[in-house]
Amino acid sequence: MQKTAREWQEEAKKYQPSLQQDLLQFLAIPSVLDTTTATFQQPFGIGIETALQFLFDLATRDGFIVTRVADNMVVVVDYGPNDADETVGVLSHVDVVPGNASAWRMTLPFSPKIVGNRLYGRGTHDMKADLIASYYALLQLKNNGFLPKRGIRLIFGSDEESDWRDMKAYLAQVGEPTLGFSPDGAFPVVPGEKGVQTITIKFEGETRVDSDWQLLKFEAGERDNVVPGVAKAIVSLPDNFDINQFLATYEQYLTQTPLITGIGQYDDGHILLTLYGKAVHGAYPEDGLNAGTYLAHFLNRFAFEGQAHAFLEFLGDDNHQNVFGEKVGLVFHDAIMGDLTMNIGKMTYRQAQPSQIRIQFRFPIGITETAILTQVQRHIGDLNAKIFKETQFGNQPHMVNLDDPIVQTLESVYAQHTNTAKTYKISNGGSYARLLKRGVAFGGQFPNVEVMSHQPDEYVLLENIPKAQAIFAQALYELANK
Repeated sequence: MQKTAREWQEEAKKYQPSLQQDLLQFLAIPSVLDTTTATFQQPFGIGIETALQFLFDLATRDGFIVTRVADNMVVVVDYGPNDADETVGVLSHVDVVPGNASAWRMTLPFSPKIVGNRLYGRGTHDMKADLIASYYALLQLKNNGFLPKRGIRLIFGSDEESDWRDMKAYLAQVGEPTLGFSPDGAFPVVPGEKGVQTITIKFEGETRVDSDWQLLKFEAGERDNVVPGVAKAIVSLPDNFDINQFLATYEQYLTQTPLITGIGQYDDGHILLTLYGKAVHGAYPEDGLNAGTYLAHFLNRFAFEGQAHAFLEFLGDDNHQNVFGEKVGLVFHDAIMGDLTMNIGKMTYRQAQPSQIRIQFRFPIGITETAILTQVQRHIGDLNAKIFKETQFGNQPHMVNLDDPIVQTLESVYAQHTNTAKTYKISNGGSYARLLKRGVAFGGQFPNVEVMSHQPDEYVLLENIPKAQAIFAQALYELANK
């Protein structure tokens, strides 16, 4: 059954009408964490449950052995010998980040739409298109009558965008595959992923009542792993301060600052400010424009006092455009894994109420979580706050030996399909692959393609779906035949 890369690709193209139909249905499912509809049977809510059941039904339709495991959080599709001592795992996830419909232009988040050579919809890039491509890769092998030496197991999780409770339960109950990959990454093979550390700064929102400037409310960000694209604030000006002058100053700030936009308006005695930056995946904050720190940067020029001043100074001065941590003494570089990065993903200020700032760091081997926490504590400024380090499952840096056969095999397969030299890359993102001793990320982000994870108008190029399917099919063929 050995085929050339071209033959794998030509065969994958024949599956695209059926694949596309399945993918459009899958994308239309709003598989976002919803605690309001969570039950024992659907731990993460109705949307995620619907997506898991969709995959269960899909695999049943195509004649695979399919089961629900890990307290109903994971769907498993098995193919190959029942008595196989070793297993090749493919780890994916059905959950997506919220749609944020107001920021979309091409379509609504869960109304997938093809425009030209692009398929738009929440989850197209992260990671429903690549999940379906890997599923069809296995179907392609099955339809070819391939009988692997190792078992092949597709593992569809449901909590990757939150706390990874699905995989924690899966590994405890089932155990890990011998080796495997996650299509939730990039090409070529990704043997290393940085660690992920989230720090929460908690404090009480407070400005003295007699202060002329009052910050009543400030909010930006919904997820730790997304650069906030929108920030909003409500402020009260001094009695003698000209409202039109303030709004004109804000308009001037927006005009003079490249790539950001916003709105300022007066309503019921208060000023309402909205600022639009650029939301991107929090693993690559240098590609985004953090709306929260930009809005704080503007407000910090005015004479706020107390906790409000300290909050705005920390965000708008001390950590504005600070994605590599230089302003908090956290610049760190590893020769293989690259730089530490930080994303201020959530900012909330409430006058006379509990408030918080959440920062997510991506860090290479060589720096510790304690060092990160210590440096943040040293640079908290005048903010009267308590700092908490979150313990997260699977958050340590991960690196597979570059000589491991899984790395060598996947490097070779990708090189054959793209006529490029064998190579690898390191990821700032975190995939389920880091949970396996011999786990790597592999696909489906192709080089020189815009990273659209977590962004408005998220899309995938239609032409890349059969390419990914063919690469996954050959990869599974070779990994399962060794």
